[in-house]
Amino acid sequence: QASVRPGQAGPGAMYNVAALCKDVAAKREGVKSSGGPSANEYSEVWTAFGSYLKSCLEQRRGLHLHSFAKIGFVATPGRPGTAPEIRPYFQLTEQYCRAASMSPEMTRKHLKAPAGEVCPLEDFNFSKAAIKFSSGLNKDQVFSGMKSLVQRLAEAYAEGKDVQLAIGDVGKFSVRGDRDPKFEFSGEIHALNGSSPAPVASGDRTGGAAFRKDAPDTAFSLDVRGSAPGETMPVFVKPSRPITPAKSLTPARMASSPDLFGGGGGYGGGGAMGGGGGGGGFMTPPDSPAGQSQSGNNLTNAQYKKEVAYKEAMDRHICAMEARAAEAIAERAAWGDHMEACLEQERDEINAKRTRAQMNLHFIKHQMCMGEDKKKSTRNEDIEAASAHGFPNFEVAESSGSYDFILGQQARMRSDLDDQVRTNNTLRNLHKQRERSIEVNQLQANREEMAMLRNAERAKKVYDREALATAWNSEIRMKNIWKAIDNHNKVGSQTSSHPPQVFNCDMPPPSRGGSVASAGRLMTGSSRRMPMGASSSLSKLEGLR
Repeated sequence: QASVRPGQAGPGAMYNVAALCKDVAAKREGVKSSGGPSANEYSEVWTAFGSYLKSCLEQRRGLHLHSFAKIGFVATPGRPGTAPEIRPYFQLTEQYCRAASMSPEMTRKHLKAPAGEVCPLEDFNFSKAAIKFSSGLNKDQVFSGMKSLVQRLAEAYAEGKDVQLAIGDVGKFSVRGDRDPKFEFSGEIHALNGSSPAPVASGDRTGGAAFRKDAPDTAFSLDVRGSAPGETMPVFVKPSRPITPAKSLTPARMASSPDLFGGGGGYGGGGAMGGGGGGGGFMTPPDSPAGQSQSGNNLTNAQYKKEVAYKEAMDRHICAMEARAAEAIAERAAWGDHMEACLEQERDEINAKRTRAQMNLHFIKHQMCMGEDKKKSTRNEDIEAASAHGFPNFEVAESSGSYDFILGQQARMRSDLDDQVRTNNTLRNLHKQRERSIEVNQLQANREEMAMLRNAERAKKVYDREALATAWNSEIRMKNIWKAIDNHNKVGSQTSSHPPQVFNCDMPPPSRGGSVASAGRLMTGSSRRMPMGASSSLSKLEGLR
């Protein structure tokens, strides 16, 4: 038979918080040579998580642990005129689904947002969890502990284990054969908003332990009994004296008491588990008439079985304590070795620092000595170089000669400055004169160009006017010629003593501004304004008749 480590879930057992903490502690112990946190510390981290979650839910606020799940309340709107229904909800995060290697269908199912309005969520604050909801943990311990616990929980899901973890008084997180993670909230959480807990399927319902060491006294007065098929249920009479607890019975006392094993009690006789004696598979109270002879046997068998079960449980508990004590001793020894190694390493570092400091001190002293020697050698060289020639004889020069020399220097400096100023002024004046002459020449050229343009425009206008006058006079002469030709065969023209005037086209036309009145009248082209004699007027009147 394969041995199971104490606190670890065996084959077919439910993976609970204790097994989770044990696995994480064992895994961390294998990673660190000096040993990691114990299972009790991981259990305290998980308890702090449950307390933190319950505190948030009591304040109508959810909690969001990014590596695990979102837990809070959701308000579902009801019928018009009614208040919305508030119920708790549990939703896994995408990070946990990836770590647990869930199938795509299962991942989509658990990442689907709940229907309704989600209450505000608070991000998991590791400092708050360590200070307010733990006794002796710090922020780093809570952070690393929650990370390791959630990672191991995801690995357990991926390995196909059946999981049932109680998160404080909030509820239970369970994974069964269908590999569908579920969370069942406790009645206390449902009572916060007056909602009823969700119905639990018959296959998912789990009862409490069948036997408990610390069972209450009222449990012995329950009317719980059974019967084989076809048997009639006898009437159970409450015993008049209390049943002796199993702790007070030992195998030696049971063997030395003849009234306990009398009457063929045992597994094959007429005891509680036997088929004889008409016991019917249940305890008969000692005061009842029907069970007067078998009362001692039935009671002794039941108590003996409890005593054996208690002894086996105590042996398992002692074995677990011994294993835990051995682990604690090993951890203590490993911790001592680690501390000794750390102290040794610290001593080595201190000695190395001291050695480096001494070497640096010697080097600095050597540099200082070299600097002093260099100063001395430099001073000696300076003295030798100064002694190589005679010391200068500084005598006071004659005051008159030096003063005259200074005055001459000042005069020469003043004359040089005056020459420089005159040169600068001359150059500046020449530049101004050059610019002024350029401006005058440019102005004269502009005036000449403008006069030339005006003369050209005036000559063009005169030419155009003479050309127009010549063309106008030529046109008038042509019209007069045509009129003379047209009027030549008329009657009035034959008797007229003044023939029509015909101008020579070769003659230049008289000026419009001339003093000749006839030429001015002929230029208009109108014959009515020409002076006519009396004979011409009379012939025209006769012709009209």
